[in-house]
Amino acid sequence: MPNIDPGVEHKRTAVLVVHGIGSQRALETVRGVIRGIWWDSNNPADNGKRLWTHPERNREDIDLSVMTTNEVPGSKDARGVDFHELYWAHLMSETKAVAVLLWLYELCRKGPIMRHGLNGLWWGAAIFLCMMNLSFALLALKGVLLFSQTSAQNILIAPSLILFSSLVIGFFGALLKGYLRLGIWLAVLCVIGIGLGAGYFWLEFAVPGDRNKGLLDGAELITLVALPTLDALLGTYLVMGRRGLLAFALTLAISVIVCGIFVWVDQYWYPARPLFETVVKSWPWALNSSWSAPIAFGILSIYLAVNGAFLQPYLGDAARYFRGSPANVAVRRAIRKEAVDTLEGLHDSGQYDRIIVVAHSLGCVVSYDMLRAYFSRVSDDLPPITLLGQEFLDIDGARWQPEAIATRDEKRELRIKARQVIANIADVTVKQPLEQRKFKSWLVTDYVTLGSALSHAYFLMCDEDKRFPDLDGRQRLRKDFDRRVSEREFPTCPPKRLDQDGLLSFDNKKKKARQIHNGALFGLTRWTNIYFPIEQIFWGDAIGGPLGPIFGRHIVDIPVSTKLAGGADFFTHTAYWDVERKPDIYKAPHIVALREAGDFAESGSAIDIIDRGVDAPDKDAGA
Repeated sequence: MPNIDPGVEHKRTAVLVVHGIGSQRALETVRGVIRGIWWDSNNPADNGKRLWTHPERNREDIDLSVMTTNEVPGSKDARGVDFHELYWAHLMSETKAVAVLLWLYELCRKGPIMRHGLNGLWWGAAIFLCMMNLSFALLALKGVLLFSQTSAQNILIAPSLILFSSLVIGFFGALLKGYLRLGIWLAVLCVIGIGLGAGYFWLEFAVPGDRNKGLLDGAELITLVALPTLDALLGTYLVMGRRGLLAFALTLAISVIVCGIFVWVDQYWYPARPLFETVVKSWPWALNSSWSAPIAFGILSIYLAVNGAFLQPYLGDAARYFRGSPANVAVRRAIRKEAVDTLEGLHDSGQYDRIIVVAHSLGCVVSYDMLRAYFSRVSDDLPPITLLGQEFLDIDGARWQPEAIATRDEKRELRIKARQVIANIADVTVKQPLEQRKFKSWLVTDYVTLGSALSHAYFLMCDEDKRFPDLDGRQRLRKDFDRRVSEREFPTCPPKRLDQDGLLSFDNKKKKARQIHNGALFGLTRWTNIYFPIEQIFWGDAIGGPLGPIFGRHIVDIPVSTKLAGGADFFTHTAYWDVERKPDIYKAPHIVALREAGDFAESGSAIDIIDRGVDAPDKDAGA
C-alpha cells in the first residue's frame, strides 16, 4: 500500500473483490472486475485512467497484489482506488467426489422448492440421481451373481432369512424384558415377513417353470426382474427421503416407456422370438436383460464426465461450504476467518474512509458471512450514536421493515443518509490522529453482489422448521429463515425492527446507554444486486436473481442484459464484467450498471441507480 500517514484527512477508497466458485486463479476475478468497473482500454471514456500493481505491504500473502488507480475523474478530493482480492479458492482444494454426491442427495431431500423457474432443474437432477441408484443396484447385484455363481433367489433369500431371524430373536427378547410396545412392533414386522415369504414361495409353486427347457419359475423370474429396482427404491428412500420417492416414481414411468421401445426394437430385430420372452427381458433394470448393463454403465459414465468437468471443480465449492459435515465446517471456518481478517486489515490500515465490497456467485455468500461476522465483532465498539449525526437518528427511527415494499423515495432516503452516517463514522475514527482514536470504525459504504447465490438462500442456507408440520417444505424453510432474521443471525436491508429497538440501535441496560446493535449492518451499508434474469433454465443466470424479496426491499435489484436491445444470452453467470460481449461491448447494460453501483467519484449514480431497480414478486426469490 502507499505510505500514507493514517492520521491525515486525505483517504482512498478500497474495493474488496470476492471471487466465486470454481478453480479460480489468484487475481483472475479482480482483473476482470477492474476492466468492467474502471479501465477498459477499448472504452474512449477511460482514456487517461491508469492502473499500477504492487505487493500488499500489510499482509503476508505475496501472491495477492494490490492494484492502485490514479485520480478518479470527477472526484471532489482527487481520490484514488485500491483493488484488493479476497482469495479463498486455495482453502477449497481437494473436494472429494463423494462429498458432492452426498450434497446433491441432501438437496434432493428438500424437494422441488427452488426459486421460481428452477424446479425443473431439481426434477431433472433428482430423476438422474434415481437412475444412478438403479445403476448402482443393478451392477452390484450383477457382480454378486457373476462371482458367487449362485441364483438370484439365493441373493434375496439369504439376507431375508437373516433379517427375519433377527426380528424373531428381538421379539422374544422384548417379551422376556417386558418391552411390550417394542414387542408389538416386532411382532407386526414378523407377520409381514411371514406373509411376504408365503407369497414368494406360493409364486414359485404356482409358476413352477422347467429347468430342462430353460424356463424359470415365477419366483426366480420376479427376482431377476424386480430385485435391482427394489434395492434402488430402498436406497433412494434412505438417501433422498420421501421427496426422492416422487422422483423415483417418475423414473419408473420413464423406464416403462423405455421398456416399450426395447420390446418394439427386439421384436423388429427378432420377429420369431416369443413376445413374453421379449417383455420379461426388456425391463431396463432387470438382471436378465441384455440392455441393463450398457444402460447402467452409460449413466455412470455420464455422471463421471459431468462430475469431472463441472460438479467437482465448481459445485464442489458449494458442497463444502453449505454441507455441515465436520470436515466442511473446518474449511468454512478457515474461509470466514481469512475473510474477516482481510476486512479488519482494511479498516485498521488507516488508509481508507470508504470500502466497497464486490462479490460474485458463491463469493456473495462468503462476503455476506464476512460482513455480518465483522460487523457483529465491532458493533459494540463503534462511536456513540450522539456523534453520528441526525442522519443516524432518522434511519434509526424510520418505520421501514424488510418485508414491506419500499418506494423509490424511501430507498433514496436510506442510501443518502446511510452514506452520510459512514462519513460521520470516518470523521471520528480513521480521520483522527492515531492517538485520538477511541472507537472502532465501519467503513463499508456499498455491497455490490453479482449473480448472487444468496438468491437461493432459503434452499441452501436454511433447514425446514419442524415446528410447523402443517406447512409445506417451502414454507418451513422460510420459517427457519425468518427465525434467523429475528435472532439477528441474518441481517436484512433495511434491518428488522424488533420489540422496542430502533432499526440501528437498542438500549444496552448494562452500559446504560443506547448503542448500535449487530443487526444494523444494512442500515448503514447500501446493497446493490445485479443479475441476469433467467429464461428457460440455461439462458441468463440460474444462480443469480433478485434478493429484495428475501433479504429486504431496500436492496436495489438491477436486472441486466448483455445487449442494449435486451434478451438473455446462453449461460451468462460469468459475464458480469465481460466488456467483450458484442455488439454493445462497454455500452452494454451489465457494464453500465456495474460502474454506476461502484460510483467511485460519488457523483450520485449509486443513488440514481434506484431508477433502474425492480421490485420482484416473492415467487421469484428464495425457495
